[in-house]
Amino acid sequence: MTAWAAETDTILAAARGAGLNIPSGCTFGVCGTCKVKKLSGDVHMVHNGGISEDDIAAGYILACCSHPIGRVSVDV
Repeated sequence: MTAWAAETDTILAAARGAGLNIPSGCTFGVCGTCKVKKLSGDVHMVHNGGISEDDIAAGYILACCSHPIGRVSVDV
């Protein structure tokens, strides 16, 4: 499925706008509930400790606080 989003939208907002349900909790990058695997592309992620550096290195992002930079694919 493809969803269009502005760079000011979060991955979570784009997914919800397309009818996809990514579980989420705090929506501020603290709880880690919305962690998803980024398959391709780049995001600007400003989190508050809800994801480890190891997870980031493995390609995971927090959908609630990640903004797409161009085309991004995630595993939902």
